[in-house]
Formats: sequence, C-alpha cells, structure tokens
Amino acid sequence: MPQQLYIRSLNFQSLESMATLERIRQRSGLLLIVIGLAMLAFILTDLLGSGNSMLRNDANVVGEVNGSEIDIRDFNIRMDERLALIQQQNPQQAAGISRIMLADQIWREYQEEILLGANYDELGLAVNDLELFQRITKNPQVKSQEGFKDKVTGKFSTAQLKQYIQTIEDNVNNDPQAAAAFQQWINFENGTREEALRNKYLYAVRKGLYMPSALAKADYNRRNELSTIQYLGIEYSTVADSTLEVSDSELKSYYKKNSDDFKSEGTRDIAFVNFPVQPSAKDRSDLKNELQEYLTDQIITVRGRTDTLVSFANTEDDSSYAVGRSDLNVAAAYYEKDALTAPMDSILFEQEEGYIYGPYEENGVFALAKISDIAYVPDSVKARHILLSYQGAGNGRSESTRAPQDAKNLADSLLKVVSTDSTQFSALAKQYSDDPGSGLKGGDLGWFSQGQMVAPFNKFCFFNEKGDIGLVFSQFGFHIIQIQDQKGSNKSLKLVKIQRQIEASDATRDSIYDLASKFAAEANAEGADFAEVASNLGYSARPAANISVFQESILGIGQNREVVRWLHNEETSLGAIQLFNQDNNAFLVTQLTQIQPEGTLPFEMVKERITPLVRKEKKGEILSEKLKAAQSSQSDFAAIAADLGVQIKNQGINFSTANLTGFGNEPKVIGAATSLALNTISAPIIGERGVYLVKVNSRTDAEELSGYESEQIRIETEMVNLAAQKVFESIQNSAEITDNRPKFY
Repeated sequence: MPQQLYIRSLNFQSLESMATLERIRQRSGLLLIVIGLAMLAFILTDLLGSGNSMLRNDANVVGEVNGSEIDIRDFNIRMDERLALIQQQNPQQAAGISRIMLADQIWREYQEEILLGANYDELGLAVNDLELFQRITKNPQVKSQEGFKDKVTGKFSTAQLKQYIQTIEDNVNNDPQAAAAFQQWINFENGTREEALRNKYLYAVRKGLYMPSALAKADYNRRNELSTIQYLGIEYSTVADSTLEVSDSELKSYYKKNSDDFKSEGTRDIAFVNFPVQPSAKDRSDLKNELQEYLTDQIITVRGRTDTLVSFANTEDDSSYAVGRSDLNVAAAYYEKDALTAPMDSILFEQEEGYIYGPYEENGVFALAKISDIAYVPDSVKARHILLSYQGAGNGRSESTRAPQDAKNLADSLLKVVSTDSTQFSALAKQYSDDPGSGLKGGDLGWFSQGQMVAPFNKFCFFNEKGDIGLVFSQFGFHIIQIQDQKGSNKSLKLVKIQRQIEASDATRDSIYDLASKFAAEANAEGADFAEVASNLGYSARPAANISVFQESILGIGQNREVVRWLHNEETSLGAIQLFNQDNNAFLVTQLTQIQPEGTLPFEMVKERITPLVRKEKKGEILSEKLKAAQSSQSDFAAIAADLGVQIKNQGINFSTANLTGFGNEPKVIGAATSLALNTISAPIIGERGVYLVKVNSRTDAEELSGYESEQIRIETEMVNLAAQKVFESIQNSAEITDNRPKFY
C-alpha cells in the first residue's frame, strides 16, 4: 500500500468528509429543501419563543473561553461518553462520581483544548496522520485487543486494526452499533491527537528548563546538612487576650496590608429548618395490619362472584406469593439457629414446616417469615472446582478473553468428562481453571464453612451429597464443582420472607409538608425573625456558612444542588426564604442570611476574623521584647532560659524538618536555624505558636558525592511537573472565561 494510504489514507475524518460531500452532490436538491425547512423552523422557534438569542443570554451556553462558546448539549454528550467509559472500565469508580465532579473534569478539558490549542497554533505544533497512527498502534490498550490480533501468530496486526475501522465505517449508515463504534473510534483518535499535542507542548516547555550542577549541589547540601540545635519558646497563650486592646485603625491597617487573604469566590450563608418525613404511628399500625391479613384466607366478592384469596399459610408456592407482596427482593435462604436474632431463633427452631413468624420489625421493615423447608446441612465441606471465566466477569477483574458462551460451552464439555471419569478432575483443573489459587492445586479448595463462598457455590456444596459433581454459575464465571467430603450436621430452616418497608404514607407526607409550609409563610411575614419564628413553633433553626457556587454538600443538609443553585441565583435576594423537597425524605425551609460577594470581602464582614490575627501580632511584639530583654541581661543560653522560666529543648534538624518537638509546625524557626552561625543565639523568631530563640550547637556537612547528575535530574523532573501545572494556570489566569455551569448542574 502506498505511504499516503497507510491507514484509510491516514485521515479518517477527511475520508468521512469526502464521502459526505459526495452524498450531498448526489442529493443536493432534496437536501437544500430539507436544510431550508430546518433553518426556517429554527428561526421561527427562536423568534416565537421567549425572545430570540440576540435579545437574551443564550440558554444553551455552558461557558465561554476567550470568545469560544461551549454548548451545553456538546458538553453533556462528552460527560455521558466519559461516564460510560468509566463505567465500562471501573464500575466502582463510576458509582462514586457525581455529576458536578464530572462537569469539573470536562470543563477543565474544554479550557485546555481552547487555551492550549491557541498556543499550539501559534507555535506551529501539529500531529500529522502518520504520527497519529504510530501512536495509536503503540497504545497498550489497542495492542491488547483480541480483535486486532493476527489469528495465526496471536500478535497485534495493523491489518486487523484497519479492517475493523473500515468495517465499522462502511456500516455507519445501516448499523447503529457500527455507528456508535465508529464515533467512539473518532473520539479515541481525537483524544490521542490532543494528548500528543499536549506532550509536544510540554516537551517544548521542558526544554526551556535547566538546573546547573552547581545549583543542584547547593540544593543537595542544604537538604542533607544536619544541625543540632537548642531552642526555647514562649507561647502566645501566655499573654491574656484581656490585657490587649485592639483599635479599629490597627484592624484596618492589617486589612489593607493583607487584603489578598480576604478574597472570596462568592459564598452564601443560610439558616434552615429541617422537617424530616418519618412514618407515623398510624402508618406503622396500618402496615402491620396489612401484613396480618396475609395470615388468613380472604373471601372477596367482585361483581357478585365470590372468590378466595389464598393466604401465605396455605399457598403452594411460597416464593411467588412473597414476591408479589414484598418491597424488597425475595431470596429464600437457609438459616442456622445462630444466624437469627432472639426471640426469633428459639421460637422458629421449635416449629414445624409451614409455621409463620410475625409480623415483626427488622432493619426498617415489617416482615413475615415462613418455614418453607427444614434441612440438615453439614458444618463444613471439602470441595474442588474448575472455574471457566470470561471477559468482563468478576466486575471486570477477570483476565480471560473468552466470550460468555464460549466459557459455557467449555464448561459443559469438561463437565461431561469429569462426570464420566472424576480421576481426570485434577489434571483438567490445572490445565483449564481460571482460579489461579486452586487451579495449581488441581482445583482443591480445602475445607470451608457456610457463607464463605458465593451464594450459588455455597448452595451446591451444602445442599447436595458427598461425591456429587455439578455446574453452577456465579459472577466469576462457570464452576464445575465436586463435593469431596462433608462434616457434621446442623438443622437449618429455609425461610421465605414477605418484607414491607416502613414508610410514611401520603397523608403523613402531606401533613409534614403543611407544617413546613406554615412555618415558611410565618417566617416570610414582614418583620418576622427566622430563628425566633422557628423557636416559637418548637423548631430549631440551624446555620450553614460559606456555601460556594459549585458546592455539592451542605453541612447539616447533605447533598442538595437545588439549594446551592437557588442561593447563587442572581434573583435570590438577601433574606429570601424557600421551601425545598429533600429527596422525598424531608422538607427544608431555607433563608439566605449572608452574601459574600466575589472579590475582596468588605472590612466589616471580616473584622471579627482579623481581630485575633492582630492580637497575635501584638503578642508577638510583646514576647519578642521580653526575649530581647533576657538576651541583653544574660549571655548564656541556659541563663536566658532560667530568666524566662522556660525549658531548653534539643533537636536534630535539616532543611526538610517541619516540626519542633513540643510546639508543632514552625517553618520560620527551622529556616532560621539552618542558616544560623554556629554557637550563635538567634534574635527572637516570631513563629506560628509562639516566639523563639535558637542556638546551633553543631552542624554536619552533607556527604560529598562524586557527581550531582542524579540531583540535577531529580530537580529538573520536579520543575517539569510543576511547570506542566503552572503553565496552564498562567494561561488560564490571563484568559477571559465565563463559567455558566451553576445554571445547569
């Protein structure tokens, strides 16, 4: 194949575009009509709606970066695709990802693509199609795919890869699965190209970083030089707050000098009253009575015809009866006596098959438990198995590349062999089993008790006889099992349960809503005080502070993006009150009590925060003068300590030391000590917890190295990693960015 046609002409998108253009030429008349009608519909919809896009903010724009708008529909598509990918690769991780977390990730990606993309263009960085293909074929995930391997050699084949791509592209228009696969491939290509561009850009940044060997040596010596020090300190707490007066002018001076410390991203404070939706005594009683009705046959008359509803006691199919009347999954199981709670254990184990216990309350449900069977099962079982797994089994942890049906077919074949001749079991387990632990031992699992194995495996081993061989399916694959031995015998009861969740009725829910509505109305009356109204009605108003625009969870409330969006809505004014439904578990009445605007917070708003900081500064000055006075009257370190009434402490430190024994994190003290001359007492050092004096008794130089290349590499690596982060932050800070995500998530 000519070089320019190495992989679909090395340009999947170009070919697709050419094919599209050809189809347009062939059907130009029809397409023009369709396009014209579509445009007319679009214009009419926009004009006849709530105002056209020129007269209002575009409702579909999730953000804007340097003039480039990001459409919410494209944004959501990317989010959905990313979530699907994570679910496929790691279901457990996917379960822990919220919508707002995913939006953060996608939002950053869009910013990087737009901002760094401009830099790529300016620098002339590009990834041609040949380079893209080479990167794709070197990708471990691509190379490991069975479908891309040569069927003879078993090795990765570029021909197989190209055939796959061509196949899905050819079937884009007539096969939805192929269309989806092709789109995924295009997305993969785009992602690979973007990653390659980013790597090139960072490489260019990296080439601009250099650490001279002399600086590397100096850094090594500084980090590895060991000093032994003596120090003493007087904590700020020794100076009583009551002895210090702090004036407004001092507070304002501190505020002006440290204004950057009081910047806010724009937060909100609230007061709220929670109205939990809980079942009433009547709800509990009604549910219990409903279960009670299942204990006896019910005679009903419909349209003059009398019929009998069979009770739980008289039904011939316990499980089916329970399934139709339970809120939870019905899983009939055998229980030994110690697995049941008192008094259920002692009562049930004295009864015959068919006995019904309940209604009783257990773990938030009312239940009826029927003895469906009585069996005697072993205490422990010795067994061996052959596991035939498949791709995706075990929550994706299986390394097998088999299809599920292939695993089933192989399991059936091996089952026939071992059922005819069990002496072959061990050899076949060693050859075929996908359980690495037992497979090497001929499938031997040793002895195990009830509940140690997954449910289907456990059921076969404990409810069949010694010597039995069978096939069961679990989340790990297909198991060929042989019961080798059994010990002991315990009475077990098979219980089938009807379980109904104890929930608030609609009437109870409505009554709680009425209470919340009444409170909201009274609290919203002119001149009313939210906390006072709550107290008068017997409720407790609770605060929650510093709620940011992208916050997902509120202290005391939990996850509630609806509340957060309401708080940060431009139309929500200070003092506004709103009633929310909290996931049908509670009603929430919330008042906006404080608005901290974005930017530097006003002085009055942070005055109380500044007061202890200024007081700490004044304490530092007082204690510094006290230490200076002791130094002026005494020259010996021990005498200074005695004069001050404090103890001297000893410690070995280097530049990486963080803590002072007895005082905690004191970086200023450590930094001063590493540069202090030997046998010299420092000037007072104002630290985090107090004021200190330090004396260096000895200093051991770092061990001399033959060369400092490794130190150069280490520092350059740190610089590169930091640069990769800081470069984008720098570009981001200088960009014009509008973030509308709070309107959507």
